[in-house]
Amino acid sequence: MSEIVSGGDSVEKVKSPEKPVDPPGTPASHRRFIDLNEEWLLRAPMKKMQLICVGIFLLSVAVEARLKGNQESNRLFEDLLNSYQILSRPVRNASEVLRIQVKYKLLQIVDVHEKDQIIRTNGWLIQKWNDYRLRWNPKEYGNITMLHIPAQLVFLPDIILYNNADGSPTVLTKTKVDVFFTGDIVWEPPVAYKSMCRIQVRWFPYDIQECELKFGSWTYAGSEIDTAHLDSDIVEKTGYGNDTMWKVRMGMDITEYQESVEWDLLGVEGTRHEKFYPCCDYPVVDITYNLTIRRKKLFYTINMMIPCISLAGLTSIVFYLPPESHNKVTLSISILVALTFFQLFLIELIPPTSLSTPLIARFLLFTMVMVSLSIVAAVVIQNIHFRGEQPMPKVIRFVFIHFLGKFVLIFRNIGNKDFHRKARYKRPPTMTALKMIEKHFEKRPQSCRYGDSKRPKTNLFRSFTVGRRRSSEASEKDKTPLPTEEERKRPVFPPLIQRKINNIGKNIRYIERNLKKLRQTEELAADWQFVAMTLDRCMLIFFSITIFVGALIATTSAPSMRDSREPINTKAQSPILAYESYLNSE
Repeated sequence: MSEIVSGGDSVEKVKSPEKPVDPPGTPASHRRFIDLNEEWLLRAPMKKMQLICVGIFLLSVAVEARLKGNQESNRLFEDLLNSYQILSRPVRNASEVLRIQVKYKLLQIVDVHEKDQIIRTNGWLIQKWNDYRLRWNPKEYGNITMLHIPAQLVFLPDIILYNNADGSPTVLTKTKVDVFFTGDIVWEPPVAYKSMCRIQVRWFPYDIQECELKFGSWTYAGSEIDTAHLDSDIVEKTGYGNDTMWKVRMGMDITEYQESVEWDLLGVEGTRHEKFYPCCDYPVVDITYNLTIRRKKLFYTINMMIPCISLAGLTSIVFYLPPESHNKVTLSISILVALTFFQLFLIELIPPTSLSTPLIARFLLFTMVMVSLSIVAAVVIQNIHFRGEQPMPKVIRFVFIHFLGKFVLIFRNIGNKDFHRKARYKRPPTMTALKMIEKHFEKRPQSCRYGDSKRPKTNLFRSFTVGRRRSSEASEKDKTPLPTEEERKRPVFPPLIQRKINNIGKNIRYIERNLKKLRQTEELAADWQFVAMTLDRCMLIFFSITIFVGALIATTSAPSMRDSREPINTKAQSPILAYESYLNSE
């Protein structure tokens, strides 16, 4: 193509730039795509500029709206606080009562210090009241319905913890307050309290504690500031005398409570007290939260009760050893030493208080007394066992041998059943003594016999018996009259033989006395051993029953062992568990 350009009088023919000619055979669609691409390249800068312009416009609109909103907020802030007085109560006249709604949101039970009688908790102290000076019309301020205002710029009620034990009873962290267009103000500052709590350690480690957190205004009377529950729709009113109470079963908010590793949360009841005193014509109002907690049993049962019960059980095992064993006293003393070291370890865990004796301390003292008694009993039993030939009183013989032995399943051998008949202690005849001598020599070991073992044994009893039988037969045959006095005095044997016979008789009587004394000594020793065995069995039964009953009383007498209430802290953390509990209650 060519164009005609006029330049004065001359006219020139200028050639326009020609498009590149497609090579022969190029499809028409390809040529059309190339044309469109060229057109887009020509129009792209213009579209980019349009997008940039639209973005700048939207950003300017947003910034303008933001600036306008900030301007509205600033204007509202200035209008509300321009002539605001934070020192005066937000009431229209002095006789009007300002109503403060309070609720403590419990987050954590940090510690329960038994010695100092202190409980530490963390939470939020939710306070809500109405300030007529902080009301506005949202339409006049860009539909703003809420403002976040620093707490130092508005009136704050002086709600403090009455039973504070340590630290500041007031709120230290001044967070911002939420101010609504209706004049309602909500303030939720975080708090950490150390409150006084009367700790009952009588049933430690199976104890239940009830602690109070008492809140109220420190400066204003009940006729100026009325403190009430935040959940006023579930209040139960009771009263007696000059004291009126409003109770809320779930006074604390435990929706975000962190479960304690040591305590179960059983109750968080809130009570509003309104009491008149003789000195004043206005009521004194406070909000008291009753925190009921129960100590968890697993840790103290494993680390305190089971070792103590085991040491107590070993005390009865002492009497399972034989009475003659010297290890009875050694074992008892070893148990006492182990119990002493265990008591030193428990001092770090037992609350050091003198108001009452803890349950674990009482059971530990009971175990120590039983171990001490076991040492005394073991010494007495061994003393009785080795008493030997001392005479036994008839009462002891009757009680322990004839009466008590069969009740504790201890019996003597059948051959010794009539061991203590009085006939055994009568003087036996000479033939019986000879028979005893003969048996005594027959029981000698083979190595102690003299001469050849094949030599026939000398049987004194048989020779004496034969001699007597022959003399009796001869006397029966002869049937001679009785000898006279002179014949009777005349010696039967020669003097030498008679002296030997007399010496033999003396020796026999001496042996008889020694055998009788030995038999009596053996019988008395056996009797004392039987008494010691019976007494040892009685001590085994007595200590076993006493320790079992003591351990049973120690583990079941505590009120928390019979308390079947479920902790509410686990339900509060899980909405599913709370819903299941609600369905079960239906």
